[in-house]
Amino acid sequence: MPAAPRLIVSLLVLAAAWTLPTHAGAQAGIAPAPVAAIGSHCGARAPGDTRPRIGLVLGGGGARGFAHVSVLKELERQRIPVDCIAGTSMGALVGGLYASGMTAADIEREMRALDWPRMFNDRLERPQRTYRRKRDDDLSLIPAKPGIGNDGLKIAPGVLSGERVLLLLERLTQPVATRGDFNTLPIPFRAVATDLNTGQAVVLGSGNLALAMRASMSIPGVFKPVIVDKRVLVDGGLANQVPVDVVRAMGADVVIAVDVGTPLVALDEGASLFDIVDQISGFMTVGSARDQLDTLGANDILVLPPLGNQVSTSDFDKLDLAMKIGEQGMDAIRPRLAALAVARGDFNEVVAARPAPSTETPVIDFVRLENRSRYSDEYLLSRIDIAQGQPLDTDRLQASLQRIYGLDTLDLATYDLVVEDGKTGVVVSIVPHSYGPNYLESGLSLYSDFSGDFFVNLRLGVLRAPVNPLGGELRGLVQIGDEPGLLLNYYQPLGTDSGYFTDLGLSYESPKFGLFDATGERIANYRAPNWGGQATLGREFGNYGAATLSLRRRYGEAALELGNPLLDGLDYDVGEAEFALTYDRIDSSYLPRDGTYAVLSHVVSRTSLGADADFQQTNFDVLHARAIGKHSGFAGLRYHVSSDVAIPLQSQFRLGGLTRFSGYRPNERLVPNYAMAYGGYTYELGRVLSRPAVLGSTIEYGRTWYDGMDLDDGEDELHASVYFGFDSWLGPLQLGYGLREGGRGIVLLELGRKR
Repeated sequence: MPAAPRLIVSLLVLAAAWTLPTHAGAQAGIAPAPVAAIGSHCGARAPGDTRPRIGLVLGGGGARGFAHVSVLKELERQRIPVDCIAGTSMGALVGGLYASGMTAADIEREMRALDWPRMFNDRLERPQRTYRRKRDDDLSLIPAKPGIGNDGLKIAPGVLSGERVLLLLERLTQPVATRGDFNTLPIPFRAVATDLNTGQAVVLGSGNLALAMRASMSIPGVFKPVIVDKRVLVDGGLANQVPVDVVRAMGADVVIAVDVGTPLVALDEGASLFDIVDQISGFMTVGSARDQLDTLGANDILVLPPLGNQVSTSDFDKLDLAMKIGEQGMDAIRPRLAALAVARGDFNEVVAARPAPSTETPVIDFVRLENRSRYSDEYLLSRIDIAQGQPLDTDRLQASLQRIYGLDTLDLATYDLVVEDGKTGVVVSIVPHSYGPNYLESGLSLYSDFSGDFFVNLRLGVLRAPVNPLGGELRGLVQIGDEPGLLLNYYQPLGTDSGYFTDLGLSYESPKFGLFDATGERIANYRAPNWGGQATLGREFGNYGAATLSLRRRYGEAALELGNPLLDGLDYDVGEAEFALTYDRIDSSYLPRDGTYAVLSHVVSRTSLGADADFQQTNFDVLHARAIGKHSGFAGLRYHVSSDVAIPLQSQFRLGGLTRFSGYRPNERLVPNYAMAYGGYTYELGRVLSRPAVLGSTIEYGRTWYDGMDLDDGEDELHASVYFGFDSWLGPLQLGYGLREGGRGIVLLELGRKR
């Protein structure tokens, strides 16, 4: 975990340490709940089986918990049957999977197959988002949207909802998903979480297994808390890092405890604020673990993999190293483990006697929705792909739920398999954001050409979503700075599952632009205030694209700020209709590395609609990108032509910027017709919280032509660029150098700027 999020976590944990009740005698631990009532259940016994019941305890530790898998592999290798398991945080994840019937090799295979950075990023990949959410990119808003209401700002209780993690756990535990009592799992199991309101440990032994595992690993500030039986649960390590007492209460005779927690470090007077806060937060988990480990008896076994500082809690890319160190941790205790081994035949008999997980895909008899959101049941059910009377297609169901989660107004869209009256059903749970439905939106844009233009703008607004059960959304956005503006927008789906929608908008803009001569010298600076509205009727096609019909009406003028008064006082009117077909499966609007984007549109301008002139324009843009590892190549075409009449300046095509003749500044040239082909390459320098930083280059060839001419008569244009790009939290950042044949180069800096 990077330093900033870790600092947030540490501060939150520290706050909990100061405000929650502490356990007498613990260094900084939280009072554990009584565990005697858990029930003595630590594995079934065949007649005459007198071997000791072995309870396995797997402690929390994030990525350090990969070492747990090595411990499981060693226990299997030595034929030591585990009769019951208790786990905290990462230990609950590994322990729950093992208790569900997976072998150590199965767990290792799944962990190796996971894209761990993706697991800790709930945001739906852009190709999978709805057309509506993709269009949000056009506004260049910061993804984080705190709630806003009568009580002021409402901050999300965690960076992540844990949607992707929970769906993964649902898939992996599906063979035992209908077993609501964890005693009936192949190996009886308990997950340990912490009650946020009491500070006590909460032992989870029934309910939804995946949800129990997810609750146990709800790291404060990173994962949002989980509600189970009306209790608000966070990471179990705050109260019981290594839950020895839990397996003891389950009936274990011998405890094998594995502690992979991060030890305290030696600090001096030069320690940073982060080091101090991180150390204090460590008092809680280390103190809790020490209290539990002190209860181990002479027959119990403690496993301490020597992870040291070689693997941190966030080093999910060090699975091999953590498992290797986990094996090393077994060296000193192998002789003691050997005393617990059973004969091969007896071991196989013990494993075979366990309640076996189901090997058949369940047939779904009913679907029930537990909907706590403002969306109607019909709206949500129309988006859930479950065929009743057919075997459950887990991939299709989870894809449906992720698309619903992609509405960006929900904490969770998940499910549970249940058996009621002998019938198997799916219970889908929809949980809205606790801080909605009003969200504060913000954005920052910056532009400089390092030769006279420098604009900074701040956007602030409110999004209400949904405003009605059909998913309507209302947005108000104001921009202050060098280019003030205002946007009011209302989006409304038409029906529960038709795909049709309307989009109505009113806006005011006051952009700045420069007038340049053929050599790129600035002639004048202008401001172009304009206002108007647009009405759109559209049809979405899943997350692939949409067909839209729009009517636009705008009024504007060009006002001189400095230089040549050629365009000063130019008033203009726009009145036009546009039909567009859009295919949008690109991974990024600004830094594309994979996927395809294409749009074909036809614009009809008419004086009868209020325009200055009658004309038509046809537009076609297509871009395809392909990523192979850190390398990516892309290629595209642009073809924009107008009817053979004089086209008003405000309706001419604006050239300049990356992939629009990058040797020009944005909007440096206005032409009625142009065509171009371009290609490019990017290399991914790295990722910061799943956000890519790249180095890229483009080469662009095209032609521009004017009224009375055609493509063959056009003027050839050859441009190229190199740039650095970063999909930052404030918006897409680009710093580049563009060059055109026969012209001088330009340097551009853009942050969160709409093109």
